[in-house]
Amino acid sequence: MNLEKYLVIAGAPGVHKLVSSRSNGLVIEDRLEGRTRFVPVRQQQVTPLATIAIYTDTEEGTVALSDVFQKMLDQMDANPPVSLESNSAGFRAYFEQILPEYDRDRVHINDIKKCIKWFNFMVDKGIFEEIKRDAAKEAEAEATQETPELVKAEIVEKEEAAAAPAPKPKTTKKPAAEKPEPAPVKKGSTKKTPE
Repeated sequence: MNLEKYLVIAGAPGVHKLVSSRSNGLVIEDRLEGRTRFVPVRQQQVTPLATIAIYTDTEEGTVALSDVFQKMLDQMDANPPVSLESNSAGFRAYFEQILPEYDRDRVHINDIKKCIKWFNFMVDKGIFEEIKRDAAKEAEAEATQETPELVKAEIVEKEEAAAAPAPKPKTTKKPAAEKPEPAPVKKGSTKKTPE
């Protein structure tokens, strides 16, 4: 799951899609308001979802948020997210089922609540389906991109074979016509004699 284009912005609820970047800010697609707008990065903290990770007790130390979201999606039918009105025990019990190895000391209730809030928003707005479509388009583009390279290689081979010098037919040389010898020049004379 590729979350590189998706951002969370302090003070702006929901998850937003990056449209383009400028030197003084970002142009985002605000999914909550359904419009495109400019966000100055000097005034607001912007965090790409791809850079967020959850602390774990494993050797790696963290798990990417995209992996956590994938686990939540896989278990959504059997284990739907808890209500945002739940108590801390409910949040911890749910998150323990999703990610049993999460670090209970460093992952706070607010972190779990944010994960669930972002996940619910992305499900409601169809962002996960959009991510799947984008991944399918990229895979299709890569497949079609590989095909022209193979075709180009075959064309180059055929052109090289056609451009290879063909063996020249053997020809017999005709004897060159004899040239007349120049007239002898007399010694001491500077004038040329007419021929």
